[in-house]
Amino acid sequence: MRDNRVSRNLPPIYKELLEMEELTDTVAIELDELDSARAKAQVEQFIMTATEKYIRMRERGYDIRADPSVESLDFRRRRIIARQSTRLPITQRKVREILVELVGHNNFEEHLDIEKCTATYTFEAADTMVTREIDLTLERIIPLNIGLKVARRVRSYLFVPSYIASGSEITLHPMSIGNIEQHVQTNNLAGIKTASTITVLPM
Repeated sequence: MRDNRVSRNLPPIYKELLEMEELTDTVAIELDELDSARAKAQVEQFIMTATEKYIRMRERGYDIRADPSVESLDFRRRRIIARQSTRLPITQRKVREILVELVGHNNFEEHLDIEKCTATYTFEAADTMVTREIDLTLERIIPLNIGLKVARRVRSYLFVPSYIASGSEITLHPMSIGNIEQHVQTNNLAGIKTASTITVLPM
């Protein structure tokens, strides 16, 4: 009898039967296919491991119109998680967790005003799709006892061409050869690099 996952668990009496060889081969193939389907189902039930097909099915459940040409699959996964996380009640800490999951740790700033019970979140005004998703996410969030504000930050850089000019002048006094005095006159023009940061605060 050919060795497979079914035949090796049968009693020795079945090893000489040709019918059992064919039967165990067929059952072994079906069990392998079943294991493969089970593993695929295990992968597809989690958002961060699901394929594009199942991500698209989940997006339809949230009325999300994805654009695969400009939106990566990783961003689409994180967007679905953010949509699922916006359930009441929401605390300030939970709001931050949602934003970290959506855009990452270093892509926004949080400014808390404990006295006024407000939280201002500043984002880089760069990616239009991410900006739109941030607005849609925060519009659905109603946090406990705190007001949310969103600011956009635009960075601009100004580079000015420059050059460096330097020179030196040495004066020798022959009457006092043991004490040579050196007078150095230097004119330097250093390069200038300026940058400005503009933050647009909410009205």
